[in-house]
Amino acid sequence: MSKLKQQIKNQINSGKLPRTQKLFNKVENYKVVSFDIFDTLLKRRVNKPEDVFQLMQLDIGKEVPNFKDRRINAERKARFSSNPKEITLDDIYNNFFGLSNQQRDYCKKIELKYEKEVLVPNRPIVDLFNECIRSGKKVFIISDMYLPLSFVENILNDLNIKGYTKLYLSSDKHLTKRSGLLFDLYLKENNLDGKNCIHIGDSWKSDYKNPKSRNISAIHIPKVNNNSSKKHLGEQYLDNFIYLNEVNENMPDPYYKFGYEKFGPFLWGYVKWLHLNFKKENIKKVFFFSRDGYIMKKAYDLLYHDDIKDMYLEVSRRSLRVPVLWLNSNFENYINMISPSKLITIQSIFDGAGLDINNYKQLLIKYNFTEKSNFDRDEILENSQLKELYTELLPEILKKSKSEYKLLQQYLNQQGVSGKFAIVDIGWGGSMERYLTQTLNTLQIPHDIYGYYIGVADYYKKNIKEFPLKMKGYLFDFKNDSNAIDKRSSFVGLFESLFLEQAGSVENYKRESNGKVVSNRYPYEYLDNNKPTFELISVKKIQKGAIDFIKDVQRDFVLSNVLKFDSDELYQGIEQTGMQPNKEDLNLFANFHFYDEGRDDRLAAPAGLFSYIEHPKKLKEDFLVSRWKIGFMKKMLKLPLPYQKMYEQMRKLK
Repeated sequence: MSKLKQQIKNQINSGKLPRTQKLFNKVENYKVVSFDIFDTLLKRRVNKPEDVFQLMQLDIGKEVPNFKDRRINAERKARFSSNPKEITLDDIYNNFFGLSNQQRDYCKKIELKYEKEVLVPNRPIVDLFNECIRSGKKVFIISDMYLPLSFVENILNDLNIKGYTKLYLSSDKHLTKRSGLLFDLYLKENNLDGKNCIHIGDSWKSDYKNPKSRNISAIHIPKVNNNSSKKHLGEQYLDNFIYLNEVNENMPDPYYKFGYEKFGPFLWGYVKWLHLNFKKENIKKVFFFSRDGYIMKKAYDLLYHDDIKDMYLEVSRRSLRVPVLWLNSNFENYINMISPSKLITIQSIFDGAGLDINNYKQLLIKYNFTEKSNFDRDEILENSQLKELYTELLPEILKKSKSEYKLLQQYLNQQGVSGKFAIVDIGWGGSMERYLTQTLNTLQIPHDIYGYYIGVADYYKKNIKEFPLKMKGYLFDFKNDSNAIDKRSSFVGLFESLFLEQAGSVENYKRESNGKVVSNRYPYEYLDNNKPTFELISVKKIQKGAIDFIKDVQRDFVLSNVLKFDSDELYQGIEQTGMQPNKEDLNLFANFHFYDEGRDDRLAAPAGLFSYIEHPKKLKEDFLVSRWKIGFMKKMLKLPLPYQKMYEQMRKLK
């Protein structure tokens, strides 16, 4: 029977909250409107009221062991003793045995603090409340709650819920809505006829059946379920924090919402992890690498203002790679320095040396290549024609490398890149850390580099053959964890797109007339005739959403100081979009242009399935260059299949 009752309760509490205007239409003809407080005017950022005690336990568990269970038992005893009258907070703590008077006062103070921290306005209902005030209706607040009247009044005032005629609180009147007696008092004291009144609340019995039995009209407000009940307390709290902020701030734009809901939590967790590691290693100087480090630094600077000096270093794989090519220019080393992709394009081979392929069309013809030629990584070192082409290009490569090396040296000296410092970038194999180490070694500049990345991929090994690198990954780390799993390879392009700086990649360096060395930037890929492309506009919205999330988190005591999250928990939103995309996800991101190593590809833009049946080689080529392989498969097949598992099996076959 209890299971059936719970199912009915869940059904009642499912569904969406009606719009404010629709609710006002229902109360428009009534002179008097009353509101419940908890789960009506106000929402808690926890799923159950007793979760507040669990949060308290995380805070004061050492001083008061097993606090949550003891607090629940104390309330149960207090209610048993006072039935049917409402209890007070003092009644509860008088039944909380094993505490000194000082501890009792301390726990009450902490409980009020946490109740205040988790309470937020329920904007649609508060809007209705304010509309009732504006339209001249008499507005009352009626609630069953053991918290003190003065505390509840202060909370309402702090959250700008004002203008009501009177607050009826069960702990103050010692009568409850649950028994119906608090409604009787409300009608009697204000000389009201129930037929002129309407009540709004979330409890089926206390806020709907009981007022109706007194001839008071009633509206039942469902508790909207955010589907986080199976998660642990921290995840539930974060889900509620995001959900309630989205409801209260009305976030209609899907890109901004993605940034706030999915990218923001992950970015927040990453920069907190960075700061923790900087403190642990006593690092006082940090360089965030362009371009992916731009939004990372922006987030970091929001949270931290201490003795750690953080700077933005304008570098790229190209700007660090080309200047060191002359130090080891053999063909195998060069191939290992460019894209780690399975399919290597001839475009990326030229781009890796800083050469414009359009200036070498005759050379391509000479060796039977075209601008669209590509090579399998497993076979490329055996390609004699490509080796010959590289040999012919080598004098130009070396000349360019040495000229750029001098300016790179001057830029690094100017920026103070020496001594003990950390570098921060997105990842994945540590090539930029390797190039920087190689340059500083050659210049005999003393250095102790700590590399921090979102992830360290399994191909980091090729970069530590010559130089031992200190590398550490937040989300996955093949260097320091033998059980690491690459959690972004199936949608790497989508993931990297979230971090775009709104400027072109660094090509090399130049000296200005004032003697300062600055970066030369390539034209920005996401500008079309000086106008922002769809991708740029979308990423700006995503990043604004993420930064706004971090600003909001700063103001939340529980998230900032009490709850702890690991990287996997904060990655769930991005991972769901990348590995289990729904139709909306595909609509948002599949057609994004992604530029890398001279290529311009869509993230997930397969041709038709029948086209690939006729041209299977084209399927292989398109799939290999796709930077969102799960999105590619789902958009092509359109069926609910285990795409991530399919992708993992394909990786094993390569």
